Amino acid sequence: MKKLQRILAVCLLLSLLPLLPVQAAAKTDGTIRVLLTRLNITDTVRLSLDGSYTLHGISFQRGSDLVISCKTGSLMVYYEGMALNVGKTMTLQRHPISDGKENGIRINDVYELHPGDLVISVQNGMLRLVLHAPVEEYLLGVVPYEMSDSFPLEALKAQAITARTYALRKSGSANDYDVVDNTNDQAYMGIRAENTRAAQAITETAGICGIYKGRLAECYYSASNGGQTELVHHVWGNGDYDYLRMYDDPYDLENPESVVMRASLPKTIKHADQLGQLKEAVYAELDEPLSAQGFDLASGYHIRSIDKIELMSPKFSDSPSRVMTKMVLTLTVEGMVYEQEEEDVSIVLLENPQNDVPEEAPAYVLMPRKTQITVTLPVFDTVENALKLSVNQTDNELITVTETDDAFIFESRRYGHGVGMSQRGAQWMAAQYDWNYQQILHFYYPGMTLETYTYTHAMPETVHSAFLTTPGPPATPTPRPTARPLMTTPAPGQMIVAVNNIAPNSYLNMRAQPSTSSDVLRQLYYGQRLIVVKDMGDWLFVRMDDMEGYVMKEFVVQMP
Repeated sequence: MKKLQRILAVCLLLSLLPLLPVQAAAKTDGTIRVLLTRLNITDTVRLSLDGSYTLHGISFQRGSDLVISCKTGSLMVYYEGMALNVGKTMTLQRHPISDGKENGIRINDVYELHPGDLVISVQNGMLRLVLHAPVEEYLLGVVPYEMSDSFPLEALKAQAITARTYALRKSGSANDYDVVDNTNDQAYMGIRAENTRAAQAITETAGICGIYKGRLAECYYSASNGGQTELVHHVWGNGDYDYLRMYDDPYDLENPESVVMRASLPKTIKHADQLGQLKEAVYAELDEPLSAQGFDLASGYHIRSIDKIELMSPKFSDSPSRVMTKMVLTLTVEGMVYEQEEEDVSIVLLENPQNDVPEEAPAYVLMPRKTQITVTLPVFDTVENALKLSVNQTDNELITVTETDDAFIFESRRYGHGVGMSQRGAQWMAAQYDWNYQQILHFYYPGMTLETYTYTHAMPETVHSAFLTTPGPPATPTPRPTARPLMTTPAPGQMIVAVNNIAPNSYLNMRAQPSTSSDVLRQLYYGQRLIVVKDMGDWLFVRMDDMEGYVMKEFVVQMP
């Protein structure tokens, strides 16, 4: 019934708002220059030309392998026994093909294909690679990594439009690149042929972009907003972003795949260690108020119960923000206080009442007493770190606390900045409520319209067949390494986790010690299963069949 009510309410809302028009917009070149950083290129790179390419008038057959090096200070190109000095910069130029095959470059034998021209230069003794890709092909390397290819088609369409708008708005900058390939802009990892659903979403929304006041909008998005959209000026500063507003997002909140960190505190405290890492911060706040009430601190005191917990003081006062900065705990504390000892009262007749009677100092003894004390702690970063509630490490999580019969339960949400579209919200809208991409985008960008761009991008002429009479070796892209099978059976009480919170073609480092500066023992690929030997907070001590080491907890999930 609640689901039906929400659908009806949203339909009424949308009926009151103008439809998003789709119309022809001004032409643009549509080329996106991508600075490639993810591949960790040093002073040498290996390129497999799985397409039609030329360099300084030299044509290469499909499947040609080139090695580029700048060890001498200049760019040296090595190809089948030939060495060519091309100076400080070079461009591998892509030409059209007509056979429907791949037309791009594979870098360092990595599986993904990179379409477009590749500009290589020397910077600080290292190679600098900038890919010049048509935006629609660029999106093939973005959409299935910003969202999974398994997401509903309409959610992927919404992602394609936001990613396209974001990239085109940044195109044409004064730099030699428009965007980087990591989360400083949006993830770009190259093309995988199996991402067919994302490719369909890109094709069916070709050219469609978000427009605000006649310009390309800044279509910010994040993985999960935690149940409330965020305002731009809370994150990056002021600007004209009236199409981005703050309101509750029940769809992100409902999605069970939205990231949630949980913790709990018991109501009855039998020993201080039940407070965990919060113990030190709480006890540090108790000395002064207990001393003021006459408690003898030297005798020690104990927290007997947590009676109430409230989260308050919004981080931002200009909006209904639910990012709270203070946690107030009402505690029952027991300790010792000095109280005057009670004595029997008797009547004594004095023989010489005119004489002064010496007064004796009253007797005091330590007596137990309970009192209620209120303690206020900062949520960021004291409470968040102590209860391991951090999702972003950027002090913007939405943290809630609920009370049960015997405990207080904390939940922390928001993975990313929270501005604009929530990818988990869009996923849930499409999967559970059958929303199309227009409805999704209208929810997250209510002041934005949609228009269709056409591109003037033109490739150079096709390479004449006379230059390609000798067939090159067939392209053999290196498949993504797979996870090793786990044959060891966990001991009683041990659990199995899987490497999950990384890109499918990325890897997680297993280290010799629980530190990011420690030696890397092995690179673990997506889906790798591990036995947890010991939970060390942010790190796990794990075991494989042939190795033990440490991995960061945030990149694995527990297996059922």
